[in-house]
Amino acid sequence: MACRGATPGYIEMTAAVQTCALVIGYHRPPISWSRTHGWRKPLSPNGILPTLSRLFTVEKLPAVWVTGAITDGADRAPFDGHRSGIPLSFVPLSQHLWTAYVQQVCKDALWPVLMSQPQRMRFDPTAWAYYRTVNERFAERIDATASRGATVWLHDYNLWLVAGTLRAARPDLKLGLFHHTPFPPSAMLSALPVADEIRAALACLDWVGFHTRTFAERFRHALAGVARLPRIGVHPLGIDRIAVASLARSRAPFVRQLPGPLVLSVERLDYVKAPLEKVAAIETLLARRPDLHGHLRFRLVCPPPEPGITVYDATKSALEQRISEVNRTYGTAGWQPIEYLPQSLSFTQVIDEYLAADVLWVTSLQDGMNLTAKEFVAAQIAAGRSGVLVLSANAGAAEELGSAALLTDPHSHEDLVDKLAQSLALPYDQRTARLQHLSDLLGHDPPAYWAARIIADIHDH
Repeated sequence: MACRGATPGYIEMTAAVQTCALVIGYHRPPISWSRTHGWRKPLSPNGILPTLSRLFTVEKLPAVWVTGAITDGADRAPFDGHRSGIPLSFVPLSQHLWTAYVQQVCKDALWPVLMSQPQRMRFDPTAWAYYRTVNERFAERIDATASRGATVWLHDYNLWLVAGTLRAARPDLKLGLFHHTPFPPSAMLSALPVADEIRAALACLDWVGFHTRTFAERFRHALAGVARLPRIGVHPLGIDRIAVASLARSRAPFVRQLPGPLVLSVERLDYVKAPLEKVAAIETLLARRPDLHGHLRFRLVCPPPEPGITVYDATKSALEQRISEVNRTYGTAGWQPIEYLPQSLSFTQVIDEYLAADVLWVTSLQDGMNLTAKEFVAAQIAAGRSGVLVLSANAGAAEELGSAALLTDPHSHEDLVDKLAQSLALPYDQRTARLQHLSDLLGHDPPAYWAARIIADIHDH
């Protein structure tokens, strides 16, 4: 695939853009801007943003990345100074439009449906019109950027409507979308007043991909009856295992495992990660197991959401209150059962946390994949540790790792308590056997292989 004129850096929004045979569409850029810190890259080498970034900077993907940019207000970014080494084509958006698009639609309306939490959905028809506008602008930008017969790789629910606009304007394009989040059951999708509009747009894709067979089948069922069903692929995303293992081995001599079991969760602040359910399970376990008093530590590393996202404010307040109650009930002068870190960590610090932990506790109510579980396994096995993975049965990673992890039902308080207690009681030989099995299941394919297979699938349509 050739890409003419896609030089690394800023592609002027008002200039004539040279066309490209491969266009990536994702609403968030690979770097973020703040007036305090300037341009910053993601902390972890894994996930959507760093995976796509690595394709450009390391694998030298001949493509242009079409992404959003705020063009007014205090958050206006100096686009020509990001030095990301990536050809970015910015879609200009006002702060007001971006906030309505991200917060009022993506987080308030779509996210609860994707996570099978329809009771949390707040749908605003006016905000939906803004979502439609943003998708139309992305489609216009991609249209201007893509050469004839080009391959377009869209990412996630934030750009659900792009294919509908592009198919009408550019029938020559090969349109694919990878859905990183869970795809909801058909009845759940129908809870959205605009479900038919979404289905019609998704039916305009040539190809759609998911992490798991479960999500793929949900999509197939949700679009049953459409005249033209996209081809469906299942491609679970992996991690940069070499990078994780190398860092884990270099950090292992400096990470001390303290007496008493350490249970770790590393997850962004989000009700779907079930942080309140975890605190309740810890409280019950301590009530039933006095022998754990003064010994068990649950460390919750919980980075805040991106600036401007307020939908999780109630979760944050309730979480901090419950943590204080449990620590006040069971804590002593020298011991607190719950250690709460509401901050972002560097990836080196995250690896240190993985190495210090005896148990990684993943309890997502729904999860597209959960790369944290995979990173934990890779770090532990590389450093010769014997950590246990307790993994939500509703996480995409459970389809790959479920036979070796301790699967838990995050909707069952008793199961959360029981599986956590089981993880603490596993003898050493079972812990090491499970970890080795997890390592074997994890495989060694880097994210670049994942991307290459997807691009080939879309291109070969």
